[in-house]
Amino acid sequence: MNHTLRIQLSSVEGAVIRALGLIERRGYSLNKCSVSESDGTGREMEVSVTSTRPGDLLKRQLERLHDVYHVELIPAVISNPNKPGARPITRKGALQ
Repeated sequence: MNHTLRIQLSSVEGAVIRALGLIERRGYSLNKCSVSESDGTGREMEVSVTSTRPGDLLKRQLERLHDVYHVELIPAVISNPNKPGARPITRKGALQ
């Protein structure tokens, strides 16, 4: 299952490496990572990971790091354009 997290970090040296190390040690495979400066007070990191483990577990583990201010688990948008819409349910023999 894929999970996307937005993490607010302090701008101290090693904060990004500590967060990425925790992600790897906990058994999540990193798919994508982007880091940017956030309004002068820290950094914002967005990561996409894959694992059979739940995303909220990783969120809680990241929140325990000293350099982490806030973690947001972004819900996955599930859409299947090939799946037909709702259709009426009819009982056999009822509409003949």
